[in-house]
Amino acid sequence: MSKEYIHGYSHQEQQRLVKQAQYWREKLLLRDFKLSPSEYLLEIGCGVGAVLGIILESFPDLRVAGIDLESTQIECAHQYLHTLGFDNIDLRVGDASQLPWSDASFDHVYAIWFLEHVSNPNAILEEAYRVLKPGGRITITETDYKTHLIWPDSPDYQYLLQSYCEMFLYADGNPCIGRILGPLLTSVGFREVTNIPWGFYHFGSTESQDLQKWVEYIYSCIEPTLMEMTRKLGKDFQRLEAGLEFFRNLANQPECAAALTIYRASGKR
Repeated sequence: MSKEYIHGYSHQEQQRLVKQAQYWREKLLLRDFKLSPSEYLLEIGCGVGAVLGIILESFPDLRVAGIDLESTQIECAHQYLHTLGFDNIDLRVGDASQLPWSDASFDHVYAIWFLEHVSNPNAILEEAYRVLKPGGRITITETDYKTHLIWPDSPDYQYLLQSYCEMFLYADGNPCIGRILGPLLTSVGFREVTNIPWGFYHFGSTESQDLQKWVEYIYSCIEPTLMEMTRKLGKDFQRLEAGLEFFRNLANQPECAAALTIYRASGKR
């Protein structure tokens, strides 16, 4: 992992991760994602188990495992998956660049919103390659925060977004890693590599609440980091607040819209 996870491990953040997975359930997590019941899947950077829960609800006969560097996340994952009726899941505290499983253990390795936080993605992908069976697949999903566009634009919001990207860099992560997932997978030996950009776009409409739901989701990601941006990066807190408030009220602006590109990469061992 990077030297510091920018979102922290508070109870509020753990709840946000569950809501985030639910928000992306059909839009992203299960989109074009097929597994056979006999497969054994590992999620690296599994956090509180929110994504594993959605995968298991859709593929209940699947065998799964998960790993996260933070013990409180794994404790929460055990509890959360238990509430969904899934027990005896192999969840471990550990470093994804030194996986505690033997060679050729898994049919599928999965990661989402994880590599953006790490300082050495190659080391993690090399380990993913090692624990995959021959012919096994990896699926990685990451965004590119520099592609987050809004209209009408706001200098204060651009200041906020740039500061948010700088937080990833400060923590030795990469806010734009989505655009290089293909080359990363190829460099460690994966075959049949693809990296598909999926655009998400919402605009103001009296018939739909999609834009407002999008705004609420992005707001929940950024708002808890404002104080850290001020303390660690020396940013102007009032200007950060102004940018976030402008975004929060985006749906009330004329001709309002927002867009973001998210990448789904895949490769074969």
